[in-house]
Amino acid sequence: MAETKKKDTKAAAKAEPAKKAAPAKKAVAAKKEEPVKKAAPTKKAEPPKKPVAAKKEEPAKKAAPAKKAEPVKKAEEITEAAVGGKGMFAIKRANDGRYMFNVHAGNTQVIASSQMYTTMASCRNGIKSVGVNAPIAPIEDQTLTTVNKEKCPKFQIYFDKAGKYRFNLLAANGDNILSCTQGYTQKSSCKNGINSVINNANAVIVLPEED
Repeated sequence: MAETKKKDTKAAAKAEPAKKAAPAKKAVAAKKEEPVKKAAPTKKAEPPKKPVAAKKEEPAKKAAPAKKAEPVKKAEEITEAAVGGKGMFAIKRANDGRYMFNVHAGNTQVIASSQMYTTMASCRNGIKSVGVNAPIAPIEDQTLTTVNKEKCPKFQIYFDKAGKYRFNLLAANGDNILSCTQGYTQKSSCKNGINSVINNANAVIVLPEED
């Protein structure tokens, strides 16, 4: 019976088909290695920027020139309107004791000066001579090519060494009473000086302080 059992078990064993072995799992395909990324090319260094040229300093603006002060009018530019005020005869005493006088226009400008006198009395007589002779004295213009000679008393217009116009007042006896104190660049200005003497021929007399 034992043998029969063995046979039966063998037969049973044969009868069961052998289980097929489970097919082996396919090996997982190895992941392809990602290609190594090429390193990004290094950026070329930018060329150094040219230094910005420094702005040229704007030249300092020149200060506007100061306006020139209007020149004070010289005596030769004085018109009759400017000497409309009362003038004067100012007597001066020199260091040597002699006397002389200046004729001042109404604006205090000295127009002409006298010769020197030894005494105060003779100086005052010279002032009187101006008062008598200046208003009636004609003008003898010696700067003209043809000079018309006048009788004394008279005013004489002439050129000085610098080529400027000057005038004298001669008394009836031909003595020089007055001479202008400066030269004039224009004859018209010189004539204005003569007119100023005439206009102030009877002006007040101012004595020196010590007298």
